[in-house]
Amino acid sequence: MEKSSLLLMLFVFLPAIGAGLIQTTTGFGGGIFVMLFFPLFIPLLQSSALSTIITLLLSLTLTWKYRRHVDLKIVALPLVFYVVVSGITINFSTKVNVSGLKAYFGLFLIAVAIYFIFFANRIKLKPTFGTAAVCSSISGMASGLFGIGGPPMVLYFLAAADDDKMKYLATIQIFFFVTGLYNTVLRAINGILTIDILPLIIPGMIGIWIGQTIGTKIIDKINIDQLKKIIYIFLAASGFLTFVTNI
Repeated sequence: MEKSSLLLMLFVFLPAIGAGLIQTTTGFGGGIFVMLFFPLFIPLLQSSALSTIITLLLSLTLTWKYRRHVDLKIVALPLVFYVVVSGITINFSTKVNVSGLKAYFGLFLIAVAIYFIFFANRIKLKPTFGTAAVCSSISGMASGLFGIGGPPMVLYFLAAADDDKMKYLATIQIFFFVTGLYNTVLRAINGILTIDILPLIIPGMIGIWIGQTIGTKIIDKINIDQLKKIIYIFLAASGFLTFVTNI
């Protein structure tokens, strides 16, 4: 195997460890973390495809771990909106010049960071039809383009689960698994999931598993709020650098 290929696998493996750790301890954020790094050395759309695939394993194992707390009733409605919007977005992404998307991706990362740093604990939504439609539509669009659809669904599922931590963790993971599987199939059909990406899945999944293992052991010993603040500050900085280098 060429040295460059081994190096690329390492660049996938290391961020994946962080992704597994973060999503295991917070319920989301794995895709956000790897997408800080993957677009640096892999095209944006292929990065989003790889991000979705390697986090599938994590979502599946966490769903199984918390399976007794899953509430399928609050998954069905947002799933419908997500499937429609994400499908349209993925199809659209193959017909536009994706090189121009990186600047918008940077702005998106900044917006996500600002929201979670300043507003996540202040905004309380009600799990209405309209909330499901808006949150899942935004999630489907962001996931279709950038492989990051978690933040809007965090808002919705926290509200729908009545702040029940276990119900939230279990239900959002099964949502991520189903939508991730759907997006992966669509990306394969639309030619986004290319053959050269496939070898990177293995180091990505191994990294995710290691991160999950670490996260499971330390989840009760770390200050989650401090960890998330560090992540979101880093997210904002990365978004700013991505934006200014692509305008």
